[in-house]
Amino acid sequence: MKKLASLIKLFCCILVITIGGCYENSVTPNRTTTNATLNETIANKTIFGREGELPEGIPESNSWRYPYPDIIEREFIPPNRLFAHTKCLAWRITWPEYEESADENKIPTVFAMNGLLTSFKYLNSIDPQNTHNTVFSLYYNNKVEASSLLWAELYHADVSLMEAPLFVLGDQPIDNIIDWVTERPDLFKHYWPGGGTNDLDYSEGDFIQYKLTDAQLFGGIRIVSMSPRIIEVYLAVPNY
Repeated sequence: MKKLASLIKLFCCILVITIGGCYENSVTPNRTTTNATLNETIANKTIFGREGELPEGIPESNSWRYPYPDIIEREFIPPNRLFAHTKCLAWRITWPEYEESADENKIPTVFAMNGLLTSFKYLNSIDPQNTHNTVFSLYYNNKVEASSLLWAELYHADVSLMEAPLFVLGDQPIDNIIDWVTERPDLFKHYWPGGGTNDLDYSEGDFIQYKLTDAQLFGGIRIVSMSPRIIEVYLAVPNY
């Protein structure tokens, strides 16, 4: 009898251990975040990940000789439903190192809000509507400038048919910028300081806020690096 009781007790212990093991497997996530990963993310202070994760750029045409910038695009929808009415579209652009003798007309600089980046020469050689769809220049002359006002460079620029962006040099720290992009895109509008200019010189580390006056949309431009030239563009849009 004692032997039977011992066997029953042993069976119950095995059953408890087995059930406990199954339960642990069911609630333990397959992927865990290590402290090293968290520290790396904080240290990098980047929204898009490491530079090595950037995909290769797509040239404007098969015959294009100038290296095309690497562009990655992200869409951020706030996890909090109270703020999810607005999402943020974001692009990180990394230009290659061009020779000093490079023709500036062939370097992609003109940005459209669908993420396309084109050069003056390319836009001047195709349908004018492509120029009309652009918003601002990012690389040329180390400044951000409304493409509608680049009459000398863009043959089809027409201020009456194109968006008229305004730029203001912001003073937001990187932590705030990351929060605006990933958690509260509506803050680009709430913290718009007013005023603005159609062109603005920049240097490394600058954060520029902008407003699309016709579309009534707001965003930001961060000058991550001047050499190599790395610029991030953010745009807050309705999340339908």
